[in-house]
Amino acid sequence: MKGRTEDRLAAAVSIVLLLILAGGSYFLAEFATDRGALSGTRRITHEPDYFVDGLVLTKVNERGEPAFRLSAERMVHYPDDGRSEFTQPRMVSLDSTRAQVELRARTGSTDARGDETELSDGVVLVRHGGGADPDLVVKTEALVLSTKSEIAHTSHRVEIKHGTTSLTGVGMEFDNATRHLRLESRVRGSWQPAQPPS
Repeated sequence: MKGRTEDRLAAAVSIVLLLILAGGSYFLAEFATDRGALSGTRRITHEPDYFVDGLVLTKVNERGEPAFRLSAERMVHYPDDGRSEFTQPRMVSLDSTRAQVELRARTGSTDARGDETELSDGVVLVRHGGGADPDLVVKTEALVLSTKSEIAHTSHRVEIKHGTTSLTGVGMEFDNATRHLRLESRVRGSWQPAQPPS
């Protein structure tokens, strides 16, 4: 009888020790350590996961033809929100049926899907002319470009030059598909007649 009691007591002590060990392991797994480190996954933070120097990217349209080219001195990608940031970005339209449009700035960024590109710090938009039509040059400090709709807009002050015509204003929308440019407020302009050839 005494032997049976000792066996039962030893079994009970073993079960209690196993429960304490299991509880301690659960505590360590849930509370005392980083869950991401235990599962083998990395915690996503706003730190770059890769970069590209001398980036040149060409986007094609639905027919497989080049639509525009994006180049930059450097691109840095962030995994937490999928954004990419650019140094000295330059975008050039490649549609041969339209006048070429070029956008450049000192800095820029785009969302994870590449649907919207924000350019800032010395933004210059040039719609190249041809023949007697001079270049249209737009300067501003910040601009947002929708790559799907081909519409660029800003709420900042803009300076526009087209041959001998100069315009300034605050807020602008430029539709690359229709070639319409609209100034929103405080519009002022000057026009100098072209000098006849001597």
